[in-house]
Amino acid sequence: MSLWESYKTSVFLCHQALTEDIDFAIISAQNPAGHTEHPYLNLRRDNELQACLNKQRLPYRSVIGSAPDRSFQEKSWIVLCDKKSAIELALQFEQNAIYWVQQGELFLVPVLIAQTEECLGSFSERLILLND
Repeated sequence: MSLWESYKTSVFLCHQALTEDIDFAIISAQNPAGHTEHPYLNLRRDNELQACLNKQRLPYRSVIGSAPDRSFQEKSWIVLCDKKSAIELALQFEQNAIYWVQQGELFLVPVLIAQTEECLGSFSERLILLND
């Protein structure tokens, strides 16, 4: 399965439900350009993205992008910003794509790879709430 096709199957592990009247991006800094990095490097990149979000005063919360069977998971951030800013952040952190949620609909948006943006359906159907 190509990376793009695997991105299209992702689910999202989060501790809180989100209201559908908020548009947001899901961005990761880990595994740049789809290349699996050492966990330490991924943690460092994740911390750099979080520092960048704080510097830009963008509201965010933690989320994990995951394969449906949870065999692969990637620490990410739900970021309350406009789509253009989200794409710029993804470029800065060398990401192939971001997810964009608008009015409860989930979109896969290409950044570094040559694909066409795709609507993946309802975000809430892919959200898995974790118990604390």
